[in-house]
Amino acid sequence: MIAAAVLLTLSLAPGIAHASADEMGTGGLPPTAVGMQPLQGAIPVATPAPGESRLVQRADGAYQAVPEAHGHTKTYTLVERRAPWTISKGLTVLANTYNGVVPGPTIVVQQGDHVVIHLVNDLSVADTLHLHGMTNIPVSMDGVAGSSQAMVPPNGGRFTYVFDAQRSGTFIYHTHGPEPMLDSGLYGAIIVDPTRPLPAEGDVAHDYLEVISSWHVQSVGPDVFTLNGKQYPDTTPLEVARGQRIRIRWINISAEDWHTMHTHGHGQLVIARDAYPLSYRDEEDTVALGPGQRADVIVTANAMPGTWLVHCHVIDHSEDDQGHPDGLITTIRYAGTPNLHGAMAAAMGPTAPMDAMGHGARAELSFLDVLLLGGVAGFTIILGLPIARARRLSMRAIGSLNAVAIGILAYLAVEIAGGAVGPVRQGLTLWNAGAPFPWALISVFAGGLLVGLAGLGAFAAQVSKRGAQIAENPWVLTLMIAAGIGAHNFAEGLAIGASAASGATALAIGLIVGFALHNATEGFGIVAPMAGRMMPSWRQLALAAVIGGGPTLMGTMVGYAFSSPVLSVFFLATAVGALIFVIGELWSVLKRTGVTVLSTGMVTLGFAVAMATELFLDLNGG
Repeated sequence: MIAAAVLLTLSLAPGIAHASADEMGTGGLPPTAVGMQPLQGAIPVATPAPGESRLVQRADGAYQAVPEAHGHTKTYTLVERRAPWTISKGLTVLANTYNGVVPGPTIVVQQGDHVVIHLVNDLSVADTLHLHGMTNIPVSMDGVAGSSQAMVPPNGGRFTYVFDAQRSGTFIYHTHGPEPMLDSGLYGAIIVDPTRPLPAEGDVAHDYLEVISSWHVQSVGPDVFTLNGKQYPDTTPLEVARGQRIRIRWINISAEDWHTMHTHGHGQLVIARDAYPLSYRDEEDTVALGPGQRADVIVTANAMPGTWLVHCHVIDHSEDDQGHPDGLITTIRYAGTPNLHGAMAAAMGPTAPMDAMGHGARAELSFLDVLLLGGVAGFTIILGLPIARARRLSMRAIGSLNAVAIGILAYLAVEIAGGAVGPVRQGLTLWNAGAPFPWALISVFAGGLLVGLAGLGAFAAQVSKRGAQIAENPWVLTLMIAAGIGAHNFAEGLAIGASAASGATALAIGLIVGFALHNATEGFGIVAPMAGRMMPSWRQLALAAVIGGGPTLMGTMVGYAFSSPVLSVFFLATAVGALIFVIGELWSVLKRTGVTVLSTGMVTLGFAVAMATELFLDLNGG
């Protein structure tokens, strides 16, 4: 039955990889090593920095800065700093922000005003601020490092930008740093209201701002898309009354993505592009916006009252990898009608009766499903075990097998250490942003290393007292390797169970496929010390499989019941300590058989094989 389940999950791999490739691109690296990381546990509350401009929330969900006004002079203070930002329920990241919000505070001034922006850089990297679209300003205010100004130093550096708002329209301010800086929250709108509105601008009931942006969340490229910093269904509806005219100011601040914003049931009269009024009538229901472009449109509420959809028609920007609505979606909602803004998410979400292809939606994995598939992921470790029963192996072959095992375990130690350090690094970053110091994570990390190293060291001392050196006892070495890998596989199981419990079925199955292949490689690493040196019984191989692979099943059950980053860090750190110890013991075996060019090449081969299975795992969302 296990073999059949393995074949089934492997047959699903191409489809899962295709479904996940667009929104889970890691470039072959672990997800915890690329892009912005979702924050876990209690989210700290960010407090305003001293002196930054006060904010008020707008009807469109964005925030607006309150200036210090002295006649026609409007003064703002923007503090560039790290702060937690909730993109949608269950997804909070540590963003780079202006004044703690994304997009940064909207600056609204009158045509002819003298505008002063004090920028305080509280980030740990130097930066500049670009006034996007502003003309008739001195080059010294353009915000380009080198050609117009020096970089604003980190950790409290300051620079003041000054300009006269001579032209009305919709503009942007944003970092002039690299793409990851821009796509992590460093942008905001500047709205210059006209002293003499054009006829098309008059009699507008609401002036709505919609800043379209991209994020890299555990991805090397943009994979999350937001309107005013939120993804559907947490976006804000555009409220109207029948017969009213509203203005929408579209801004595409995505670093590299085009967006086509489509209004259901309504036309959009485009009155300006990039703050330049149009001299001709241009009415569309789908407005295209390249990176950095803006469009001001007038929408007349002349449709049948109700909740009308507004979304990006690049479908990948308005649905997730399972076809459920998210991202760039909002609504035009008529006053006096039921609030159905989130109804599409409820109707087409993970528990809906139909999926995006019109088929019955796949139900979330049940506990029994998770139990079966977790067992598959863990016990494929048996596929690498029979090599231990190979007969008549030469000393060169034995040395080569041990060298391959060293390479496999060395890669596992490096990869596992990265997974264990990730939450600790995230905790320290949050502490730097005002959260409590991550004592628990650091303690379990250190404790896990101690348990892995000292625990096996104590075991080795006991064996030595009985007259057997560890390096000369292949069965003891096998058990020690199995114990270290078992600790790692428990943490793998936690990831599978947590994904299944959250309803991320595709991700859970992708993890199972990847871990199944990875564990087959680990099985070889476990028994390599016995190959050619002793003939293990099938009972002994079964015991090794239970010690090494069984924890995957146990971790899956625990992860399905509750999520625990602290527990995961502990078992990963334990695995690192154990593997460091057994790599040293295996190296002793290799030295006895002779360290040659062939053996060092086989170490490299083992490292490459382990890395190849890990890359496959990453392609499947792991």
